[in-house]
Amino acid sequence: MKKNKNLISALDIGSSKLSCMQTITDNNGITKVLGFSIIATKGIKSGIVTDFNLASECILKAINDCEKQSGEIIKELTVSISSHKCFTKIIRSKVEIKDEKVTENDIQACINKTLEDDYLFDKKVINISPMDHIIDKADGITNPIDMYGNELEIDFLLTCIGINHYKNYVKSITSCNVDIYRIVFSNFAAGHAVLNEYELDLGSVIVDMGARTTSLGMFSKNSFIFSDVIPFGGNNITEAIARKLSITFEEAEKLKVMQASVLDASQEEEMFLEIPSINFENEKNFIQVTRRNLYDIVKPFYEELLKWIYQTIKSSGNVNLIGKVLVFTGGASQIDGLSILANNMYNYNSRIGTAKNLMFNSHHTLDASHSVTAGLIQNELNIISKNKIGFTRHKELKLEKKRSFSLIKNWLEENFF
Repeated sequence: MKKNKNLISALDIGSSKLSCMQTITDNNGITKVLGFSIIATKGIKSGIVTDFNLASECILKAINDCEKQSGEIIKELTVSISSHKCFTKIIRSKVEIKDEKVTENDIQACINKTLEDDYLFDKKVINISPMDHIIDKADGITNPIDMYGNELEIDFLLTCIGINHYKNYVKSITSCNVDIYRIVFSNFAAGHAVLNEYELDLGSVIVDMGARTTSLGMFSKNSFIFSDVIPFGGNNITEAIARKLSITFEEAEKLKVMQASVLDASQEEEMFLEIPSINFENEKNFIQVTRRNLYDIVKPFYEELLKWIYQTIKSSGNVNLIGKVLVFTGGASQIDGLSILANNMYNYNSRIGTAKNLMFNSHHTLDASHSVTAGLIQNELNIISKNKIGFTRHKELKLEKKRSFSLIKNWLEENFF
């Protein structure tokens, strides 16, 4: 089959579900979803491979299901990663400008120098984003190409993961007979899916609430400037409901999605819900639950999460670079009343973010739980848009080796072309 250059394929590997999406962009610049598959995740938890065979099996199924819908073979993927084992670090590189003006070679030299930092010896760089460019001690430069100077400095925000975790992650995907073109930190991807141009420019915070991890990211002046991850997500809340009410995880998840709220329902007329108990020897196999019961269980978790968000923003050192804009996304963000609670506690201008700019041929809709998948596609579309002369992909990628050239290529594509 001849490869269609307008096809983009993406795979979001979450702790509870795998989402594979394939899109095509027509001559009018309209992107449509050709295939979209969702299956339960097995063998991967919080971005860490726990069972290689199970992981590879479910990844392959997600890819095959997507291919059946689209009618197109998936040969390479843009893939997300999110884990509490992911972390960020700012590294500044300084080089002498070779000629009178800054060229791509000078930028490449800065990136090479950054990747050779001793700190990265046993780590793999997932994302590398420029935060600031400095020429002859003058900072705040957004695009140094063709500017005169003697010395170039660049502050990079690097998202990293342990090299062995990375190898296991990559192998579980490439064993499915596909290549990985790009691995993107999930929070970075979600930001491109749900934040509007003003939020990206003026500064905002995105919180992606997954099944087992919650990641916080900051964007300012269209750059990714900070991130942090904690090993806590929607499944932790579901498990708490299941334990305290003595019901199954599945019933607890239904209750959380359909009935739970972080808004006080004490003023409402209470309605009793009958839920199957896990104690089948009990003569009464059903227990009665009210929305108030759920509120008492659920609200403290979200209050603690908002406290973490607030403290993380304060300690990031970037408060002056962002507005009080907080955008929630991810499956666990869809709890009733979350935006109101955030506003009441910390006066945040908050909302639930859903993916934009994608059209479906089928009846699927994208809610907040699919923001990362859509963001992976959107990130590639942004790069295509910046590449006035088109978008070229390398067919062969040796991810087991240090991919300095690929990182340089991707970074230059994202920021200058």
